[in-house]
Amino acid sequence: MEGYMSDLSVLAKKYRERVEGLEKELEEARKNLNVVTEVIELLKKERIYQQEKLFEVPPVLSDRYKDKTMTEAIEDILKTNQPEKLSVDVIHSELVKNGFKSKSQNVKRDLYTRLFRLEEKGKLDSTKKGGVKRYFLPKTGEEKNEEEIKQ
Repeated sequence: MEGYMSDLSVLAKKYRERVEGLEKELEEARKNLNVVTEVIELLKKERIYQQEKLFEVPPVLSDRYKDKTMTEAIEDILKTNQPEKLSVDVIHSELVKNGFKSKSQNVKRDLYTRLFRLEEKGKLDSTKKGGVKRYFLPKTGEEKNEEEIKQ
């Protein structure tokens, strides 16, 4: 009989801990629901309650990259913004704003892959600062010579 009591005590303790865990989880879910509800109310108050207003795609400002390949567009973006070093987010934003079209469901993932391959081939360089990788075009032989002359 004593063996059964200890087994039942262990089982009771297990269920008590589970109930306590579920109560904490429920409390956390209630807090999250309250926050979301407050946000919805604020958005309604500001008349921003239509979903398309919350998640707008950035407007296309030009069709500069409409008919270009991703590689051509990347090289043009980096060339246009020299000597600035650009993050993936900035490059992606420039692609979208300038009408780049892709059949891919995840253009940003493709952008990371393309940048990696272009860097591997030596067509662009990168530097990492503050945990963010930034890309730029390597200096040409002529640019290197001009820089040496200035020094």
